[in-house]
Amino acid sequence: MKPHPHRRRSFCAAVCPLLLGLLLIPSAARAGTFAVPALPVINTNNIVNILNFGAVGDAVTTNTTAIQNAINAASAGGVTNGASGGTVEFPAGVFMCGPLTLKSHVNLQLDGGCFLRMLAFTNYPKILSTNVTTSFTTNTTTMVITTNFTTNVLFTAQNFLSGSGLTDLEISGPGWIQGQGEPWWPFASVTGDTRPIMISLSGCNRTLVQSVTLSNSPEFHIAFGGKNGNTTVQFVTIRANPSEDPLNPGHNTDACDVSGTNILVQFNNISVGDDDYTCGGGTSGMLISNNVYGNGHGVSIGSFTSPSVSNMTVVNCTFTNTDAGLRIKTDRDRGGYVHDILYGNLTMTNMVNPILIYTEYTNTTSMYRAVDSISPAIAASYPTSSISSTTPYYRNILISNLVANAKSTRAAGLLWGLPESSISNVTLINVHLAGSKTFGMYDVKNIQIIDSSHNVPVGISQFSFYNADVTFSNSVPSSSVVTLDGVTTNARPNRFTFYNALMTLKNTNAIALNSSVSLGASTFIISNNLTLTASNTLSFVLGSSPATIVVKGNLATGGTNNILAGPGFANGTYTLFTYTGTLSGPLPTLAAQPAGHVYTYDTSIPGQVNIIIGPLAPGIPANLTAVATNLLVNLQWFAAADAVSYNLKRSTNNGVTYSLLANLTATNYSDSAVNPGTTYTYIVSATNSTAESANSVPASAIPLPSLAPTPLQVQTGGNQLQLSWPADHLGWRLQIQTNDPDTGLGTNWTDWVGSTNILQTNINIDPANAGVFLRLVYP
Repeated sequence: MKPHPHRRRSFCAAVCPLLLGLLLIPSAARAGTFAVPALPVINTNNIVNILNFGAVGDAVTTNTTAIQNAINAASAGGVTNGASGGTVEFPAGVFMCGPLTLKSHVNLQLDGGCFLRMLAFTNYPKILSTNVTTSFTTNTTTMVITTNFTTNVLFTAQNFLSGSGLTDLEISGPGWIQGQGEPWWPFASVTGDTRPIMISLSGCNRTLVQSVTLSNSPEFHIAFGGKNGNTTVQFVTIRANPSEDPLNPGHNTDACDVSGTNILVQFNNISVGDDDYTCGGGTSGMLISNNVYGNGHGVSIGSFTSPSVSNMTVVNCTFTNTDAGLRIKTDRDRGGYVHDILYGNLTMTNMVNPILIYTEYTNTTSMYRAVDSISPAIAASYPTSSISSTTPYYRNILISNLVANAKSTRAAGLLWGLPESSISNVTLINVHLAGSKTFGMYDVKNIQIIDSSHNVPVGISQFSFYNADVTFSNSVPSSSVVTLDGVTTNARPNRFTFYNALMTLKNTNAIALNSSVSLGASTFIISNNLTLTASNTLSFVLGSSPATIVVKGNLATGGTNNILAGPGFANGTYTLFTYTGTLSGPLPTLAAQPAGHVYTYDTSIPGQVNIIIGPLAPGIPANLTAVATNLLVNLQWFAAADAVSYNLKRSTNNGVTYSLLANLTATNYSDSAVNPGTTYTYIVSATNSTAESANSVPASAIPLPSLAPTPLQVQTGGNQLQLSWPADHLGWRLQIQTNDPDTGLGTNWTDWVGSTNILQTNINIDPANAGVFLRLVYP
């Protein structure tokens, strides 16, 4: 018989659908690297049927020896085309079996209708502790087992399918592996008991579990530990009772615990009583894709994360009725460096906690264990500890394109680091949550919540903080109010940054001590009084959109303000605070501010603290020149920095006093209100809304007279002619000649001495002169 067709499913066809989901996530934020795992290389020409080794599928016969012999025979098969080993075929039937030891280069192929079933609890090989007696009453029809103890029962049971250091191993086909785990589950709480794992591998390379259905394992269904490499689990269905089952709760029935490197878990359908997927320390390069999750504790990392877990991507998965969705858990005694983790394109319905990332997993104090009820005050009371080799560090976690709702009374999320080791660099992009309690963010740094939402009942804060550095931002301005609550204590400040956001804060103690707030195109509403101290720093990104803190009570200012230039930043008046009560305290010190402006606080409007931003005082105009022409002085100067206009001033007494001639926006002027022969001295200063500059270096000029001919004004008095001419002709020469009137004008003109410096004169008339001719000439 040929190997089952599922064995030859195209691997590329199985992987490619996840690429669409990856493309929806910003490339700059993608987590780490992933190498497609190498598949097992097994001789497909060597087919070993378990029936040929005496196996009987009657649901009664114990087939452990027969199946083990078939496995050994397949492993010892010959080599074809460079591939060794062979396929162990399980035909239709119910094959009861005890523990098996797997071999390299072997494919366990479970055909349709095949049920490989672990021996019942009473028959499964166990090693009991000394001096322990127990009796069992079993109803095999209803699968109810009653256990009577004479002392504590301690036992060790070998794992069902196990192997170590193997290469090229596959378990595939449409058949089932059944664990009959119900009688085992009550022993989960008995310290010292070791229940069998359904499939347990350690330090193996090139392993594939494909298409089978696994159910009701006594403990974990799939557990691959040690330094495994190239592991693929795909198209597998795994079922076990949830841990909340009222009759037979499943305990520690993890579906898929795979650690190592190069891990692909895709297209599986899982619903169990513990982690749906988890991994521990020493794991990197994981892709969890296109899985359907039901009951269980979600996709987990931990609790042992030492030395590190990295480069994990979870995309295109759905979760329904799952306890936790995305879960990272550890504690001080088992932590490591968890980094470069990406979650994207996920849908979660009716969850207990969609997002649960914390470092207090094993703490025995009840108030710290109740993850749904961690408040800022409880987080602030968590004791600090010294750094050790097992201190947890969580870094670089991206959650993108997630829609999730939590069950009634449950919290949608928690990020909780340690006082000595904050969770840092966590980004939520397009994450939309619904929950009944606050989303706690405690001992966290550089948390970014982008284009996301969290719906909660009225009166519940959407987010709570302690020792937190968090940014809320939106691509476009948001009209949805986000409510915050928190405390500042133990000298651990909170730091908030808001862009295109509408925020409100219940407890102003959350921004006490050294806390800081930065606003850009955002409004931050304080629901009561606000008292700022010298340790507070507020940063306002000013521009065309307001950045304002609205105080529903008294405002006591203080601390430091930073002014940053946003889109549309310009000189003008900006409102930094509004308040409904009284204003007190010193105005904040201005620290960072865009250069080239003058900043002035204005509290003249009741209920507002404004800042007026104006230009710097202008520079002094340079290179003022004055060039005189006929009845005109042409003036010109260099533009001054930050000038809006110029005041041109003129003096006619050698600069002793000046009067304003003109206010100009140009850097030139023609002064025509002048008289020739007068010395005019000019200065110019620059002005803007802030100030007027000092005066320039003076420049002087003497205008020339008019060039237009003008008639002499003549009057007679006695034997004199009284001559005068306009003031704008000062500098013209008076000329005279005497001729016989019959002869007329000649060329014998004579300058009247001193006439260029006067505007009028008297000329005596000699009756002996028959004719006198007079004229003005220039030059």
